[in-house]
Amino acid sequence: MNQTIRKLLAGCALSIGLFSVSLTAANAEKMPEDVINLVPQQIQDSGVIRVGSQQTFPPVEFREPGKTEVVGVSADLLAEVADRLGLKLEYIHGEYSSLIPGVEAGRFDMASGGISDNETREEKLDFVNYMMSGGSILVRDDEDGAKLDHIDKFCGRSVATLLGSRIIMDAVEKASAICETNGGKPITAEQLPSAPDARMQLDLKRVDGYLGDFPALVYMIETMPGKYQIAGGNFVLTPYVTSWGFGKNANGLRDAVQKTMQTMLEDGTYAILMGKWGLGGGALPEITINKPASKR
Repeated sequence: MNQTIRKLLAGCALSIGLFSVSLTAANAEKMPEDVINLVPQQIQDSGVIRVGSQQTFPPVEFREPGKTEVVGVSADLLAEVADRLGLKLEYIHGEYSSLIPGVEAGRFDMASGGISDNETREEKLDFVNYMMSGGSILVRDDEDGAKLDHIDKFCGRSVATLLGSRIIMDAVEKASAICETNGGKPITAEQLPSAPDARMQLDLKRVDGYLGDFPALVYMIETMPGKYQIAGGNFVLTPYVTSWGFGKNANGLRDAVQKTMQTMLEDGTYAILMGKWGLGGGALPEITINKPASKR
């Protein structure tokens, strides 16, 4: 496990508690005209960035029960980016598996809500990388769950995850193949349209584990004590980089967001907003484009 992931685990395990913050004066400053002018004219004219998001992915991007506002670390970072570019955000709900096609079809200007950059996805979209993360396994907080401390304990068992979670599924398929090579039974995997749907399979005891982002799993444990635990306490199935996706013909918006985020990193705003959600350990040293975990 690399050092960045270890720091993320430590930071998340300490607290996902939220607190109010006062950003530095730098956050009120607009970006230079040459950066603002990178934004496509159509978006400048409308004054709005359309953001495709599943909105069910705490603490990254979600809506609290009974509320319409999208909150989370991604939402806070994007709100600051939009403000510095003189724009506003319009969130459009979409299932996770529909976010990349939605950008390709022009329904969204960008895709958000916990998408991870990988080389296969880069064939369709470009990605601005903003947080180091990793996939882990949520199990029930009972005697059987305590035995499931690693993916290799899931031979002959079942897991559920979000439809479109390709990096996680690749890791599960690899582990399942090892199970069979060693004479065991394969791992059965179900993919559901939304994170709550997938996690419900664990609640209903239809599967033995739910696979998702480590920060999101910690958030669930913190908000529902005594119900779940993470396999092995902090087992990471696979590391990845959480990112925002942009169409291949939208380099201007991509670059404007990347440059604005880099400015936020340099003036300290990025660290403040990451820390607000207990995710400071996942902060990147540089805001990159198309640099997945496999290239780090």
